[in-house]
Amino acid sequence: MVKRFVDISACALLLGAVACSKTNETTGITEDGNPIAEVSSSSSFVPESSSSDGSARYKFDLWNGSTGAARVNVGNNAGYWYSVDDVEDGGSSSIKFPVPLENESDKIDSLVSYCGGMCGTVELGEGSSAPSAGVGIALAEKDSTIDISDWDGLCISYESELSMKGILGYKDGEADASAENMPSVNFDKTAKGTASSRCAQWADFKQNSANVNSGSSIFKKATSLIFKFYGNPKESGYFNIKGVSSYKHGIVESETCLWNGTSKDPSDFVKATANGVGGGFWYAYNDNDLGGASVLDWETGSPDEYMSSSEWVSDVVSAKGGFSATAILDKGSANQAFAGVGIKIVGYDDETSDYYPMAGNIEDWGGLCVTYMAEMDMRVILVSDSVNEKGAVLNKAITPTEKCLTWKDMATEGLEKTARAIKFELNADSSAQVRFNIIAIGKYLPDGACVIDESRVAQF
Repeated sequence: MVKRFVDISACALLLGAVACSKTNETTGITEDGNPIAEVSSSSSFVPESSSSDGSARYKFDLWNGSTGAARVNVGNNAGYWYSVDDVEDGGSSSIKFPVPLENESDKIDSLVSYCGGMCGTVELGEGSSAPSAGVGIALAEKDSTIDISDWDGLCISYESELSMKGILGYKDGEADASAENMPSVNFDKTAKGTASSRCAQWADFKQNSANVNSGSSIFKKATSLIFKFYGNPKESGYFNIKGVSSYKHGIVESETCLWNGTSKDPSDFVKATANGVGGGFWYAYNDNDLGGASVLDWETGSPDEYMSSSEWVSDVVSAKGGFSATAILDKGSANQAFAGVGIKIVGYDDETSDYYPMAGNIEDWGGLCVTYMAEMDMRVILVSDSVNEKGAVLNKAITPTEKCLTWKDMATEGLEKTARAIKFELNADSSAQVRFNIIAIGKYLPDGACVIDESRVAQF
């Protein structure tokens, strides 16, 4: 793996170009990517980026490309960038950057400012059995290591037209770990022009060889992080690493996200708005009272098997990264088969400290953003105080998808002022088995309300 330095000035000032090249072994994250952080005097430096409404969407304790600064905040004199390719493996892959970098020490900041991150076009060449190129971050100075075990893992915001891998470089005794022994994790391609935020715990980083130094100790002697991009010979693809954080601090929620099944401790309660209105508890329902025979099959067990609903919700959501079940639809003697999950909107009694069903005015939400998966079209339905229902279709999606709808889109006609429940329903005129997952819920924002950790979502 040949390393070529991007931050020429920082490297020269620290160690000299030749010594720096030796120091930059890859540490930790996926094989195709680039964490970037801003060096500050305090390791608690946390730049934030904002959503279109001004509320915080991402919080990076390592690096935020929107600041325009190129150095990574790893709490020491390292944190400089370099590029890698496959020349040592006989390949001819390279990265073309949009800003010329050769021999000009200030150009790396210009590149980050230009991209709002670390970006370029990977051009995969011939000669290697696994063509690749990428960028890396030196986490430690020459002949030293850094303990990053308390990061718990890594979160990145990025876009990439090629498959990307995050790789952790570390020292094995006095020697640098070989490329084959470095733990790595895969990050998927993203939709063209769209950035995704994804996280991986250290336990998700796997090594190719079983007979090597492994376990938590390797994260205590890290040397570098590398993001490497893979594909076929003569293939090319754009990438942009926009931000990086430790898993511990992660990418924070927008205030508009009311419930997220991929959070570390998913709640059984959907948050209320600032005025205390609109919070609620999850429940499941079906067509049995109308003569139907539909049921929801929960892999973690029926709610009847649990001592409390909160324990059941915790198990279901933690296992799948959302409210996930298989709807076994059978209309029996009913006109139509249906089953689903919903949020029962509640009020709070200060005297008894109890929640109770209560209609709430959620007009100020503006609508709903729903992150979901479903093997067939499903409906999101708003139920009002007068038991009127209005809703809209959530189209079939077998990967996590966020759809945002205004109240007008849902044709609620003012029902949001006396809302009693929000339901997510599958229905059919004949028997069917359909998997679904409600992953996150938020107030309406055109660009989305919730940032999810896709690594926690069980795929269909």
